[in-house]
Amino acid sequence: MEYKGQRVSPYFVFTSLEKELEDQKGWLDEQDRQLYEDIIVNTVGVILRNRIKRAEKWVSEMDKIMESRDNSSGLTFSIAWKPLTAESEQELDTKDLVKLLQRNSKFLNEEDLNRITKHFQSRIEKAKELIQLRNEGSTLHQVLKEVLDYRKWFTFVLSFKRVNEPKRELTNNAFFKFSGGEKAMAMYIPLFTAAYSRYKEAGAMAPYIISLDEAFAGVDENNIRDMFEVVEQLGFNYIMNSQALWGDYDTISSLSICELVRPKNADFVTVIRYQWDGKQRTFVADDEPAQELVIHE
Repeated sequence: MEYKGQRVSPYFVFTSLEKELEDQKGWLDEQDRQLYEDIIVNTVGVILRNRIKRAEKWVSEMDKIMESRDNSSGLTFSIAWKPLTAESEQELDTKDLVKLLQRNSKFLNEEDLNRITKHFQSRIEKAKELIQLRNEGSTLHQVLKEVLDYRKWFTFVLSFKRVNEPKRELTNNAFFKFSGGEKAMAMYIPLFTAAYSRYKEAGAMAPYIISLDEAFAGVDENNIRDMFEVVEQLGFNYIMNSQALWGDYDTISSLSICELVRPKNADFVTVIRYQWDGKQRTFVADDEPAQELVIHE
């Protein structure tokens, strides 16, 4: 055979090509390692570290608010953002990966860099397979977006605790054993808490606005009263829409209520306004503005 200008045996060519392939693979592995060190560890790693720290702080704030929330049933909730475990031997547990990414690359040894490289190599290959199965077309941008989405490295775990009982994870089975009011609290308290903790990052003058359509549908009066108390304690400004909800509960200090009235087959809607002062609902003849609003259809 002719190989690089020389006549040699096929066995020599085979051995030479094998060696070249091995050398190329080693060269590519080294290039990959440099890529992960320069981009993922140093550049993207800085962004990931900041985002993860921000999310951890947000979850911590949510957890404090939820555990401090007192109610008549003695039921409290808590939330945790738990790192996922590795899916294969080539990958790292999220906890270990985050620890490595949080360190300056100057203090990472060769073994640490190799572990990070192998982890992302494995994740990239899996992402390519997943994207191909979805028939989305495996582009570099799609693959990296899938692999570097740190939100998929963790999972949220809700827990609940009753007085004189240990804390338990809020599974579907546990949720369906709750009473109607407890189910409402299990749904609304985490949502309100999440919105509140995000609003705390806003400026001092920013309003804490939420809106609910068909607010507290299917929840009994006593528990609606408790839900309004949560909204009041968190200091939200809100607009709520409902067919039956008036919102005039003793847990609310002030509320503007608008009743929408439409006569039979009329092409207009009349707005009748009321004001709740925490004790009494009164008819309002003028259009004075208010911070909170409940629309009663």
